[in-house]
Amino acid sequence: MTAKLYYDDPYAREFDAHILSQSEHDGKFHITLDRTLFYPGGGGQPCDLGTLGGVEVVEVAEHGEDIIHITEAPLEGSDIHGVIDWPRRFELMQQHLGEHLFAGCLWNLHHIHTARMRIEGDNVSIDTDIPADMMKILEAEAAANEAVWADIPVEVIFPDMAEIRERARKLPPENAIPPVRIIKVEGVDYVPCCGIHVSSTGQAGPVKVISCENHKGGSRIYLRCGRAAYRWIASVHEEVRKAEAELVCGYEGINEKISILKSQIHDLKAKNEADIMRLLKPIADSILSGAEIHGAHKIVRHVMKDSGQEDVKYLFRFITESHNDVIAVLAGVNVEGVFVVVGRNKGNKSVDVRQAFTRAIEILGGKGGGSPFCAQGWGKNSEAVDKALNEAVNVLKESMN
Repeated sequence: MTAKLYYDDPYAREFDAHILSQSEHDGKFHITLDRTLFYPGGGGQPCDLGTLGGVEVVEVAEHGEDIIHITEAPLEGSDIHGVIDWPRRFELMQQHLGEHLFAGCLWNLHHIHTARMRIEGDNVSIDTDIPADMMKILEAEAAANEAVWADIPVEVIFPDMAEIRERARKLPPENAIPPVRIIKVEGVDYVPCCGIHVSSTGQAGPVKVISCENHKGGSRIYLRCGRAAYRWIASVHEEVRKAEAELVCGYEGINEKISILKSQIHDLKAKNEADIMRLLKPIADSILSGAEIHGAHKIVRHVMKDSGQEDVKYLFRFITESHNDVIAVLAGVNVEGVFVVVGRNKGNKSVDVRQAFTRAIEILGGKGGGSPFCAQGWGKNSEAVDKALNEAVNVLKESMN
């Protein structure tokens, strides 16, 4: 049985212990000690990392009453000095308590239950049992930060089950054996938890909601707490500072400037598209005049030199949008390869172009796909473009016979 020193003093950074066992498993060494500061993880909080006798501990896990320390090299001797990665441990304690504060406030204010919590890197994510809109989430965030500034002591208590059933925002598992460990932050949270936390709310640092998404009938909310929140805020500030410099405005005017730029871009795109269509008209008219008649359809085949995807798409759109009976087999060739599109007007549902496209792209050694009315993709073998388009036309003819 390993004595869990991390519960006695979560701020301790080094310890001495006696090695109880050491065994090799798949090239790694599993070590048990008579006592440890290494938290094995639990309740969504990752395990501690650090060193034992200078050997790196890469993972820690709980197995029954024992804590297993996993290393990639064996330990020497029978007694060992352990050092935990303190900056990492402290941030995990900040993040865990920050989550408690936010979840407690979400429950107190809006009776929204937290079903799951997980710490991954700088992110804390929580899943709620019902959807939580952003207004409620931000109210909980504000209340959590008020609790941080109040610097309330964090208590670890082991009350009787009657008190737990009366006060806890969530109950321990039905098979839990008393005494049950409760984390209590007066006026904010009272919840069963096996994790380790900073000793007062002030040490949790800022609590900042990053985003929220729908998840399994509820919400998944992403937070950053403590130093992780500070790093995020600092990085956002740097990006805002760069945007201010580029847009020549203060941060209050960034949205307005972006709206103006978006409007200008929209207008320029519309003008550019109109210019392209005007330039394409004589090309399209020439191609259409040479179209091959096959039953009720016209098949046009054309290769655009020194052209890319956008050029071919514009030509395809110009030809097919106003001509319901045209099937276009087009390609654009440039230094990157060949872009191919085979398609027709959406209103013409009598021809499926996918088989013809597949034949062409196979010859070109490329990949792509699409729908019955339009398929497109890139190929590498530009020397075979004529053969590819001819084969596509032949497949179309066969399918229409």
